[in-house]
Amino acid sequence: MAVPTPSACCTARLPPSHRIQFNDSGLRLRLFPRLERLPILTNAFQQMTKRPREITVAAVVVFIGSSLFLFAGLLIAASVEVMLLAIRQKYPGVNFHNPNPDLPLLKQMIGLAVAIPIALGVTGILSGRGLLRMRSWARNSTIFWSVGSSLLCLAGLVYPGSRSGIQFSATPILALMLVLFPVDAWFLLLFFRPATKSLFTPLYRSSSGVKRPVWLKERFVPKLLVAVAGILLCVVGVVTVVRRNSPMREIERSRDALVAVRSWHYHVSRYFAGQPPMTVDKDTFCPSFQHLIASSEDANGVTQVRESLRYFSDNYNRVGDQWLAARQSSEEIFDCRTGPIGQDNDSLPLSAVIDHATVARRDLRNVDGDSCRDYEIAVPTPHDPQEEDFRFSICINERDHLPRETRRTPPNAGHEWVATYRQWNATSEPQFPSDFSK
Repeated sequence: MAVPTPSACCTARLPPSHRIQFNDSGLRLRLFPRLERLPILTNAFQQMTKRPREITVAAVVVFIGSSLFLFAGLLIAASVEVMLLAIRQKYPGVNFHNPNPDLPLLKQMIGLAVAIPIALGVTGILSGRGLLRMRSWARNSTIFWSVGSSLLCLAGLVYPGSRSGIQFSATPILALMLVLFPVDAWFLLLFFRPATKSLFTPLYRSSSGVKRPVWLKERFVPKLLVAVAGILLCVVGVVTVVRRNSPMREIERSRDALVAVRSWHYHVSRYFAGQPPMTVDKDTFCPSFQHLIASSEDANGVTQVRESLRYFSDNYNRVGDQWLAARQSSEEIFDCRTGPIGQDNDSLPLSAVIDHATVARRDLRNVDGDSCRDYEIAVPTPHDPQEEDFRFSICINERDHLPRETRRTPPNAGHEWVATYRQWNATSEPQFPSDFSK
């Protein structure tokens, strides 16, 4: 008796349209011939069996980069928590909720430094998983991730700094850009390639009658993204150029340069209505030394000279030919705490200028042989009955960004006060008078 073959057995019990056929390419199932022709199943089969090696490599790169971002965010969060714990242990009862205006901004910066890497890491991990499964949303997410991370680096690089002095260092951002930009460019080239786009065709398309605008159609999306990225880069470039050359930016550079200053010589001539002028010379070496000489004429035309000296907390006054000890000071030298600008009524601290002033750039000129550019500054003083604006000018050297001179005419002074600044960081130790013994 002949034994029927599997093909004969199956074909004997199934209708012709539902038979299992054997051929050179293997088994072909035709139990549901109508479903075989549905695009959704055809696309699913192609996406599962035809994933290119480049997509797999891209998914691995996304996994690695996202893991690094996630680790960086968690590391920053752990470092901040350890630092706060150490402060609490060293200073029991310390309160981090104080009225310092810089504290809320610092909290926001720390929060963003933790949240942004974690968000990028989680988004990237989900996108990498979607790339392995050939999901259309994963391709779109990777494209937006690439553009967003690049623009975020550019924004951090051109960030001008907050008014409290908080700003980003350019070195780590440039190092990140050297690695991130080539990877982002490769992602964009890969996922905008027509052959790659066809592999990420959505499994299901809406059949609703809603018609998309022409600019939202799929073939126009890459051009739209490129146009938006180009516009954003142009805006960033214009803002960078304008910001770099703005008068306020030079004030910020001067503020940053003054932070590194430790010694200087200050001279000012002051005029008061109905009185002879008074001159003040002050040598400061932070944080331990200050030598002051003030001279003026009394009502009889006799020049009066007052000379004092401070070394750490000890104060001395010159009386005749002797230096006599005076009351000790427990606080830091005022000029070292506030900076050389804004010591007296001839100017204001540059932090206040950055926060509230309007600044106008003026011409170049020379002060004691040094070139500098004048900037006219006006700070509103609505509660001052004598003047609506506190106005003065500052001349800043464009090489080292340190001031050389300030000018101001106070109310009822009758004459302009001129203050000069010289010998920036010229000494490495305090310069005591020759007749003073420590």
